[in-house]
Amino acid sequence: METILKEEFYRLKNEVVALLGKVDRSHFTHLQNYLYFVNYPLASTVESVIILCDNGKRNSADILVRTLFEAHINILYHQLNDSDHRLALSAKSGFDQRLKMLRELRELVVKYPHQKSQDPKNLFSDEYLTRVTEWTEQHWQGILRGNNLQQNQKDLDLRAKVLKCDKEFKGAEAGYFEKMYILIYRQLSAATHLDIEGLQMFVTEDRPAEYSFGDGAGEEHLIGTAIDIYVAFVKDLYENKMLTGERITVLERADGLLKQRAP
Repeated sequence: METILKEEFYRLKNEVVALLGKVDRSHFTHLQNYLYFVNYPLASTVESVIILCDNGKRNSADILVRTLFEAHINILYHQLNDSDHRLALSAKSGFDQRLKMLRELRELVVKYPHQKSQDPKNLFSDEYLTRVTEWTEQHWQGILRGNNLQQNQKDLDLRAKVLKCDKEFKGAEAGYFEKMYILIYRQLSAATHLDIEGLQMFVTEDRPAEYSFGDGAGEEHLIGTAIDIYVAFVKDLYENKMLTGERITVLERADGLLKQRAP
């Protein structure tokens, strides 16, 4: 079944790309544009999970599945209520982080003058930092003015978004997203950060005092989880009228295969 599921994913990805290539984006809402641009990186990441698992790189695939879950929650969270406000806060958060990085770079070259560059195209030059900071602040201010945001307003962290999804999404059992947050995001954090626990995931004790390093099993589950997230996303494209008419046959086939896998 796993081979068939992977084949259906590739068919689904190709059909969705073809269909989105035909849509008229001139009247898209902010949410529709957001979903439009999410499609390719989301599908590409799922494909990367499949490639890694097919090559026995389970622990590396863990990291991407964690990323996919984070994207899945953000996609759902932005759709549920007051989409424009939530998207604006997310955009502001990105510029907040960029401004913070630029401030830290300025502090770095002050603290360590030998790091400074005289090349105006170099990241560590005063001219470059000034130019990029001005551009970033201009767009940051535009987001604030255009969306009636305050400077101190913050985007929610992922766990808070998970709780919002459990409260606002009517199509899942109570606590479903928080459960998946614990099972996927929390559980796979160690592999992502390669802390002590993450390193232990790579170590297998074969005999007393002898260790080998490799990847764990369970690739089929990872692939299924990754494809499930993409299938849910394609359903969102229909819910938001970006794809219209009857659902494409390959979506129904992939969804059916995933339901057969469910415990």
